[in-house]
Amino acid sequence: MTHELTMEQQDFASEHHNLVYAFLRDKKLGRDDYYDVVVFGYLRAVRQYCSREDLRQRYAFSTIARRKMADDLCAHYKAQSCPKRKAVTVSLESVINRGDMLMMSEVVAGPDHRMGQFEAELLWDDISGLLTKPQAETLRMRVDGFSTREIACARRSPLREIEDLLSSALSAARELCMV
Repeated sequence: MTHELTMEQQDFASEHHNLVYAFLRDKKLGRDDYYDVVVFGYLRAVRQYCSREDLRQRYAFSTIARRKMADDLCAHYKAQSCPKRKAVTVSLESVINRGDMLMMSEVVAGPDHRMGQFEAELLWDDISGLLTKPQAETLRMRVDGFSTREIACARRSPLREIEDLLSSALSAARELCMV
């Protein structure tokens, strides 16, 4: 969520902007790498300091600004140290065995559509074994993409009967999948 600074806050931010550079210099951080990391903390400090009288009476602006910039810097370091940012990446074009010149893409298995189809057929066999013939036929039509109304027309059955068959077939299928 973005909040624009008022004109008063913009003037105040411009007047004290050197605090950002002083903070980066004190922490021995490069402007190019860390300015964007700390400047938003600085701007939040400006907004907070200008809008709260109690802060202006108790603290110098530089204290509030340094604290907010340090918080953002800490959050940046924490985000950079997350395990997901340290993941090892490997190109599929990299050679993994210099003797045989195997490429990573030759070793890493992709999706095997035949195996998926085989597993689906096995699951269908298990499910259809639990169903009555009308339930199995109705469920098969549904899996093939027919709407409930189309199934009712094709089977010359009332819509409510098809809905009941599908409901009982799906219940049986869920029970099998829960085992």
